[in-house]
Amino acid sequence: MALCVASIAVVVNPSAGRNRGVAARVERLAGVLGAEGWVRETRSLEQLADVARECQARRVDLLGVCGGDGTLARTLTALVRAYGADALPCILPLRAGTMNTVARAMGCSAWHPERMLAEVMAESRRGAPLAHTEHQLLSINGSQFGFMIGAGVPVEFLRRYYAIGRRGAVGALRLLATLGASAIAGRGAGVALFRPLPARLACDGDPGPFDAYSVVYASTIEDIGLGFRPTYRAREQAGQFHVFAGAIGPREFVRCLPAIRLGRATGSPRVLDRVTSRLCVEFRDPTLYMVDGDIMEPTTRLEVALGPLVRVIRR
Repeated sequence: MALCVASIAVVVNPSAGRNRGVAARVERLAGVLGAEGWVRETRSLEQLADVARECQARRVDLLGVCGGDGTLARTLTALVRAYGADALPCILPLRAGTMNTVARAMGCSAWHPERMLAEVMAESRRGAPLAHTEHQLLSINGSQFGFMIGAGVPVEFLRRYYAIGRRGAVGALRLLATLGASAIAGRGAGVALFRPLPARLACDGDPGPFDAYSVVYASTIEDIGLGFRPTYRAREQAGQFHVFAGAIGPREFVRCLPAIRLGRATGSPRVLDRVTSRLCVEFRDPTLYMVDGDIMEPTTRLEVALGPLVRVIRR
């Protein structure tokens, strides 16, 4: 598939991990665009909503998103709200987060944002159509959009990850090793990570087999980060996404890690592993959840369905 671009814009999150240490990121990206596009820096969700409406009003064909996974999800949420039933602009992830899990899973190049944008601009100036792929968004409670949603272990791991001083893959791997050792020993943070959440879960109306879940995770992409692929069937069937959920303890989870790493079924009787077009989770108590790495306010209900298709330039 190919895309011809007439109008280009870039949104920059100055708080993204790899933007904080770079002076004049906005000016640099604006210099790459020249007179052919425009750049907006957003420091709040309100500003991001304003930019989304500006994109819609100015009929932007291509929007570069300079930030991490959370920036991408929040930008797409703002775009869906602003565009309504209209087709969204093509998205160019300009990787500036600490992990960039979503962009990596989509095969986006790990170049610096300026270089990535410059390459795309060079193609556009030559009149060459830009190759892109389509990825399916998830709709969460009809108001949020992203590619990954989770509760339980995904949230607790992120909370600990955000609390450590060293970020990125190295920090995440060290944390995973520490928690894994603690889990095998049966004590400490590794055990607390798997605190069961009393909940009812249903996929396409079929009740789940457990009354409490330590892990609830659903995605339209395979990779959750660090090369682990719990939702290996995420793009197996059009109109569906993959759910990985279970009442699983720390030692059982460690036993399942090789299969998760290889993108295979765990074979564990404590894991619900299936594709669905709709997921409903009702928590007994208000529960934190995450969307694409951002931890959201507690809720007692999650309604997850498919959202719009997004065209993504990988270069």
